[in-house]
Amino acid sequence: MMIRNAPRPLQDEPTYRAAEAAHILALPTGTVKAWCFGQDYEPRAGGRKRFVALIEPAQGKFLSFTNLCELQVLAAIRRRHRVPMPAVRKALAYVQQKLGVDRPFASNGLLTNGVDLFVEQAGQLLNVSAAGQQAMREDFERALKRIEYGDNGSPVLLFPFTRTQPTSADEPRTVLVDPRRSFGRPVVAGAYVRTQVIEERFRAGDRIADMAQDYEVSAADIEEALRFESRQAA
Repeated sequence: MMIRNAPRPLQDEPTYRAAEAAHILALPTGTVKAWCFGQDYEPRAGGRKRFVALIEPAQGKFLSFTNLCELQVLAAIRRRHRVPMPAVRKALAYVQQKLGVDRPFASNGLLTNGVDLFVEQAGQLLNVSAAGQQAMREDFERALKRIEYGDNGSPVLLFPFTRTQPTSADEPRTVLVDPRRSFGRPVVAGAYVRTQVIEERFRAGDRIADMAQDYEVSAADIEEALRFESRQAA
């Protein structure tokens, strides 16, 4: 009897190219490529070296919804704190061992006790002050709280930041990425209309008030979708 391989969970399907993932998360495309696919470079001393990827892509050059969530968490500590990648690798390996999971950035265990493990380890490696560790912890938690997890602990919903420099946990959760809707493309939560469609209509001359009425959402929701689409990579 032939045993078929179990189907891949929807959130792990190869869905996004690096440029699209970069746009959703307001990251440089080159950064996403380096973090997920690795990168060759030539140091000043000469020769050729390889930057080893930190995140395992879904398949080939495609990323999954789970990869998006991992990238959001990693970006949280790289945007402001610029933690060197060697320290990230060592701290991540430490958390993997302590939590017993292969992908801590995609696990809800990171929010419960993994954040403290990571921050303390990274802080020791870099001699970061207590205030610096607290700021890093807050950024971690801010990113993690915009991810919702299923019963098995895997991410199922992502609310990407709509502001280029997020500094508040109260930032609106207006834009949603749900692998079950619109092929995993960003939508306005509640209306499930793609943010790209809203931007295209706005550029074509449609008024915010009219779109809000069409989709039965607030004008603020439409404005937040437009803000999301117009962000620049940080």
